[in-house]
Amino acid sequence: ACAAIKRLSPPGSAYLDQMAAAFKIIPVRAIRSKAVAVGSCLQGVLRALRADYVAGHLQTFQELIHADLFSDFLEMAEYFLQEGFKDPAAVIVGGVLEGHLRKFCGKHGVTISAKPKLDAMNADLARANAYGKNDQKQVTAWAGLRNDAAHGDYGKYSDGEVKLMVAGVRDFISRNPA
Repeated sequence: ACAAIKRLSPPGSAYLDQMAAAFKIIPVRAIRSKAVAVGSCLQGVLRALRADYVAGHLQTFQELIHADLFSDFLEMAEYFLQEGFKDPAAVIVGGVLEGHLRKFCGKHGVTISAKPKLDAMNADLARANAYGKNDQKQVTAWAGLRNDAAHGDYGKYSDGEVKLMVAGVRDFISRNPA
């Protein structure tokens, strides 16, 4: 139960506080009775966590604002793509990704430099287990496409790749709110 609560709870959440409190506040003398009481409390925490997840209450107000703002920029990139401007679309999506990773670093306590690099944030977040290796590899690929666009290497990628990048970054942000 503790492992599930730690893995699924947002950092600094009340679920983690309640889990820790369950071990401190239950004044039971017998070890078996205490284990049953703690287990009951942890079940309650898990039920509350599940209910809040199902109801969509795990995102903070700040996370919802970030998602809305980034969504607007992603829509702008989609518009540029539809109009045949893949290069500015790729730069915009890369900017959204970098901005999101900065916020995500803050959420997970990952220290960033004054001028953070996308690749460094990506590696640090993966090392902090904020997301897995597959996401890390995908972010690396998107960073490469964004760098090609930003440095004028327009022939190294296609409209289709930028379209997939827009969809992928949108999905990544929704799965990893900051």
